[in-house]
Amino acid sequence: MNEFEIKVVEFPAKQLIGIKVRTSMTKAKEDCSALWHSFCPKMQEVEEGPGYGISIMLNAEDFDYWAAAEAPAGAAPAGMEAVTIPAGAYARCTVPNLESIGAGYMFMYQTWLGGQQEWKLNEQAPCFELYPADWNPSMPFDLFMPVKR
Repeated sequence: MNEFEIKVVEFPAKQLIGIKVRTSMTKAKEDCSALWHSFCPKMQEVEEGPGYGISIMLNAEDFDYWAAAEAPAGAAPAGMEAVTIPAGAYARCTVPNLESIGAGYMFMYQTWLGGQQEWKLNEQAPCFELYPADWNPSMPFDLFMPVKR
């Protein structure tokens, strides 16, 4: 029995505002955690809604990681930039807590993607995490991987 379930969903485009760090697979855990610690106090300047962790791959090792929230109308607050999640098909995987994020991504990219024929990775779109507004590290959240037929 699999620990994770995957469902392919259509996700609407989202205009977000946040901050980013350029990191690598080897430094991601510490860099992304530090980024969230910087961003969380600023979230009320943006929107009191869900948080998004967005990964934009630059090569096999390096990527830009964004901590972001939905953008209100108007200019971005000081020190923040706009980032977009494009509309499209995404494989969604709910993970039970933050400790399980690595296992969730491994399941999606290795076990699920390689174990079915209908979908392949859409390398033109970012993968992202969606954290509920009242989220804490012991609560479940969703991972989204862009896919295409």
